Amino acid sequence: MAIRAKIRSIYSTALTKLLLDSGHRVVEPSVKIRQRFSLESCDETHDVLLMDRDDFQGLDIYGEAESICRLLDCIRKHLLDAVLVELDQDDSDDGLMSARMELPGASKEALDQLRYAVTPTLLRHHRLRIVDSTALERAEGTLSRHPEKKGELEKDLFLQAIFVPLEKAGVVRVEHVRPSGKSMRPREGVLVNATPESILFRRSFSKGGTYDGLDVPIQAGDYGLTTIREGAWFVKHAYYTKDDKLIGEYYNVNTPVELYPYGARYLDLEVDVVKKAGRRPRLLDREKLALLSRRGAIGSALESKAMAVAGELMQTLTG
Repeated sequence: MAIRAKIRSIYSTALTKLLLDSGHRVVEPSVKIRQRFSLESCDETHDVLLMDRDDFQGLDIYGEAESICRLLDCIRKHLLDAVLVELDQDDSDDGLMSARMELPGASKEALDQLRYAVTPTLLRHHRLRIVDSTALERAEGTLSRHPEKKGELEKDLFLQAIFVPLEKAGVVRVEHVRPSGKSMRPREGVLVNATPESILFRRSFSKGGTYDGLDVPIQAGDYGLTTIREGAWFVKHAYYTKDDKLIGEYYNVNTPVELYPYGARYLDLEVDVVKKAGRRPRLLDREKLALLSRRGAIGSALESKAMAVAGELMQTLTG
């Protein structure tokens, strides 16, 4: 049975394409959506309502419990790293429910491709809608008139809206989002090196505590170098003594890294790989990843992808 979905979101075009292709219906479409998809004006009551979260990094979904569950299955079938961060049953006994989804890097990329099949769309469209909607609209206006300039426009817009502000800031802030949807305290450091593909930043530590997974005390003067690559499924942290001696490395497996003018954002997938200097690598928290899948926060395909990434890291570091 088709779901009747009402969509009000920066992802509207892509989600409309996804749902229509999956045999569902879009009701109360906006004028622009009606034009793009040649839809009739339809004022039927919706089963589910999809709206932007306040931070535009995902969706808030409201509606009938059964329809929401079917919608979530549909979304995760097409968006590999879409994560269910919250699911609440309405207190009233009428079968209503609300859900909150995170749409990380791979999901945004897939939504970009869905939108591209409908209307002129630049690479990183949905991320750039969050960063600088005006510059994006201007660039895509040029694209509609000069499709041969697509590559040039994509490169220039990424530099203008994301990379140059990041490089000029000289300070990197990393939004490390937990599967619960809550961000850990932002990790901040001094930018050491930056290219459009990756950034390297340094953090200094005070004495106290131990390094996660390495069981080595943190000493005064220790420092860390973090390497973050655009689109990578992991982030590398390397820790050193004040005398520049390597203590160990910590590889966080996560959704594809998205660079932003302030630094980067990704969602932690719980499983990690660590390697103390001179020792063999170890896999950490496999059970936490499995639990995310069992409780329905992530799909089985994302669990498999995270384990494949961790396995590749283990093999590389062992060799």
